[in-house]
Amino acid sequence: MLDFMRELLKVDTGREQTNFENVGVFLHYARKYNLYPEFLTISGGVNEPEFEAEGRTLIQFGANNYMSLSEEPAVKAAAIRAIEEYGIGPGGSRLMSGNIAIIEEVEGRIAALTGMEDCLTFPTGYMANVTVFQTVMNPVMGRLPYRSQDGVIFIDELVHGSAADGCRLSGVRTVKFKHNDLEDLRAKLRENEELTNKLIVTEGVYCLEGEIIDIPAYVEVAREHEAKLMVDDAHAIGVLGARGGGSPDHHGCADGIDILMGCMDKAMGGTGGYLCGKKDLIDLLRAAANSSVLSSALPCSMAGAMIAAIEIIQQARDRREDLARKSRYLRQGLQHLGLTVLGPDYIPSVPLFVGDEALGVAFAAGLRDRGIFCPVMRWPAVPLGKARLRLSLMVRHEQRHLDALIAACGEVGRELGVAIG
Repeated sequence: MLDFMRELLKVDTGREQTNFENVGVFLHYARKYNLYPEFLTISGGVNEPEFEAEGRTLIQFGANNYMSLSEEPAVKAAAIRAIEEYGIGPGGSRLMSGNIAIIEEVEGRIAALTGMEDCLTFPTGYMANVTVFQTVMNPVMGRLPYRSQDGVIFIDELVHGSAADGCRLSGVRTVKFKHNDLEDLRAKLRENEELTNKLIVTEGVYCLEGEIIDIPAYVEVAREHEAKLMVDDAHAIGVLGARGGGSPDHHGCADGIDILMGCMDKAMGGTGGYLCGKKDLIDLLRAAANSSVLSSALPCSMAGAMIAAIEIIQQARDRREDLARKSRYLRQGLQHLGLTVLGPDYIPSVPLFVGDEALGVAFAAGLRDRGIFCPVMRWPAVPLGKARLRLSLMVRHEQRHLDALIAACGEVGRELGVAIG
């Protein structure tokens, strides 16, 4: 990365670059240093443990289809029924085109699953995260009379990029605290004790760190300092909890979370995002959240599919236990080879630490040469020099898939000097 920046800064074309003329120069050096991502075109078996691409079969360890619901027959059939009844919809924003009954139904199902009062859906999780901060950090949410300077957002330094974008777009002062460091959070809250509109943002599961976060501890801190708490639960919904309700279900703390964000493109197997909270807050978001008011609603087919997915998730304790077993097996197999696996928790996302970005790219390429697909996660998705592979597990992964992955990681690790076993 540093060599890339140095060479780019030395470029002198002899004249000032204008408009988009410098884009080609940037792309040239990005490709030279293997920083430009490769986009693999899948021709068959999307979200399956094995898929077709480049004229061959690859084993998929990059998709987040944890519960294998994307290809579940009942889920696909529900999507088809919804299309037959409602069309491909939704026809526009809900404010201008009207609500559709099946979208309201899936929102009620999500609220019940998570234990929250109400829910508002969006076509993507990104849209949920970029709009929520602009709305809830509005001065009207603070003291009277309204003062915009009363607002401050405290975010974990490793919070997802979509939440970071939302904080930046809100225009509200944002304070980062050290990852999962409650003492650092408390110290920064004390420094801003006089402010009345404080929001703490963390995630229920940090998939790139292999961690399940102690959300009740954050609830306690938020109450101590009269702050609101938002939890990004994208990687917890469907995976944690007796009924798959994510962090509120797993910890029994739904009443302590002010805003619960999640998405449907991981354990739920579809696409879309949502925000849950008290009914008054969700009513405010319905009328004031730009990503809802100024955008089309969730497609009806996806709403139908997600209703079916939720019904399966609520009864899928055996699937969640199977994922935990597979996570344990994979972690232990990689560690036995001398590879570094991050985090202590048995979640269906196993972060294999590599470090150097170039080494990470080479590791992913080595796996692909051996028929396994899992792109490297590197800066800016993770801190510079801390590249890793997020090995995502699915219910439909078989033992032979796990064994093939472990064997391939051992071979590549030894070739690159990453494994010591």
